[in-house]
Amino acid sequence: MKNNLYHQNIYLDGSATSPPRKEVIQRINEIDINYWANPSSLHSYGIKAAEILERSRKSIGQSLGAECNEIFFTSGATESIHLAIQGAAKKIKPGRIVISNVEHPSVQSAAKMLIKEGWQIEYWPVDLYGQVQMSRLDDLLSYPTKIVSIVWGQSEVGSIQPIEDIGRECKTRGIIFHTDATQILSQFKFQWNALPVDLLSASSHKFCGPKGVGFLLVKADTYKSFTPLYGGGGQENGLRSGTQPVSLIAGMALAIELLNSPLIDNDSPLNCLGEYKKVEEYTFRLRNRLKNFDNLEFTGHPKLRLANHISMLVGNKNNEPLSGRTIVRELSKNGIYASSETACKSGIISYSETLKAMGIPLDWCKSGLRFSLGPWLSDGDIESVPDILQECITSLN
Repeated sequence: MKNNLYHQNIYLDGSATSPPRKEVIQRINEIDINYWANPSSLHSYGIKAAEILERSRKSIGQSLGAECNEIFFTSGATESIHLAIQGAAKKIKPGRIVISNVEHPSVQSAAKMLIKEGWQIEYWPVDLYGQVQMSRLDDLLSYPTKIVSIVWGQSEVGSIQPIEDIGRECKTRGIIFHTDATQILSQFKFQWNALPVDLLSASSHKFCGPKGVGFLLVKADTYKSFTPLYGGGGQENGLRSGTQPVSLIAGMALAIELLNSPLIDNDSPLNCLGEYKKVEEYTFRLRNRLKNFDNLEFTGHPKLRLANHISMLVGNKNNEPLSGRTIVRELSKNGIYASSETACKSGIISYSETLKAMGIPLDWCKSGLRFSLGPWLSDGDIESVPDILQECITSLN
């Protein structure tokens, strides 16, 4: 999967977006050239496009253990999240929705939109690792809680939440449970039919698929009490109207099929490993190099975390916080592309609300730095990162 763009430059921002695989781009181009018709059309061109659409749905279902009627295509995780939370709330009497205080902005926005409908929001606090405090479970899942939405893998600090434990408790209490799984498929393939989750949202561009497409998984019994957010042509079984982007959906399906396939790179001793294992090995190696840095402190859970993710606070030689955004700019000048917090808030000058929720002192909440790796990297990339980072930090002292 080596790409010339990332051979000279080292891309460490996979949690924001990942480079699409070459095979995915080829698949998208093939369909756009040859099978571009509207899949709702009744002529032979439309029927062919519809066949590709449904084969893609079946492929995703086989990969993730989902029935075809449980898979709904959207423009990405943000739309999926709003569709999940607001769609689930429309047919039930208002009550309480519980979300963690380290959720993605789209989850926060979707929950806040329910307030005008009479809903209350309760925030599930997290500990110093960014994991929800399970000691609050009985309290937060008591009446009048009717919907819970907890991120599976937190994008900024990498901590993985105990969604299976929470999901089982929600099920016993008749509470609808949604998880934002945007970061998860870059880590492992889950089996939807075995998860105690009612609604799951994801975006293709986080696992080397195209931008502008994602999906929402809805358990069959949950779908019965679901309401679409808007009307239209009735596509996606009436849940999400709008002409489906067949080529993007097919590209996403192929990206899921290819997850954890061996990556051929004859220059790498890891060329026989599947991509999950390779990325985990690279992340472990880089983290080990960084742990000896002065004035660098890792954030998030040390073990229960995204396997491609390293997050940290960075200070100067006087143990004063450095600006994460400034470090990102300095790294970029040196050919390393990283991030300081979730990319979806990168245009807002503020401290990290996630770090603040974890109890990090406010003056350090602007000093976060994130490296998120992927299968496009090589051994040489990993070896060069620590020295370049050290040079950038030294230049800011």
